[in-house]
Amino acid sequence: MLLIGIDLLQELVKQGEFSAKMVFNEKGAIVFPATQQHRDQKVTGISYEDDYKGNALAAMLAPGKVEVRYHKSFSDRDVGAVIRSLLACPEPSFMRGWQFTYQGRHVVAT
Repeated sequence: MLLIGIDLLQELVKQGEFSAKMVFNEKGAIVFPATQQHRDQKVTGISYEDDYKGNALAAMLAPGKVEVRYHKSFSDRDVGAVIRSLLACPEPSFMRGWQFTYQGRHVVAT
């Protein structure tokens, strides 16, 4: 799984209060500052596009929370599977106790 920016997220977590963004799918995740746009973060196989045209989910990150935005190609079950796959990797394993929501609903991630 391709993981970009996890080191940035680890540093933000150490600081306490933060806001960041993530674009992710079954191929990996890109974590980046909240001042940047989801649609501008792309690598081979991971691309969020406006109007549900990309193959990746967009998320907002805060201490202990991940809020995943709606994407018409991903069901709650799909989102949970992608999150479980992400958390199975050693680098983002520190997120295992976090609350994950999709459209305001709790997603079972572990």
